[in-house]
Amino acid sequence: MITDQLAEAAVLLGVGMTVVFVFLTLLIGGIYSIAWFAKKFPGPDEAAHKNRRPTYSQNNKNYSTSTTVEPRIAEAIKAAVHSHRRKG
Repeated sequence: MITDQLAEAAVLLGVGMTVVFVFLTLLIGGIYSIAWFAKKFPGPDEAAHKNRRPTYSQNNKNYSTSTTVEPRIAEAIKAAVHSHRRKG
């Protein structure tokens, strides 16, 4: 009786793990396929802006740099770093 139950549990375990493995494999394959398709055939908006990146210039007394971070975000980062250094 116990042997039959253990055999049935082992079969159920094997079937369940196989189903999960196959499902996850198909899911990952589908995600990679969609990513490949989106790269191969970009939409009209993506094709027009493929190589364009926004640039923001920051002028200071001593230097001027070109960066891809918005100036207000850069100021928030500088304030956070300054606050962290002051505490520690």
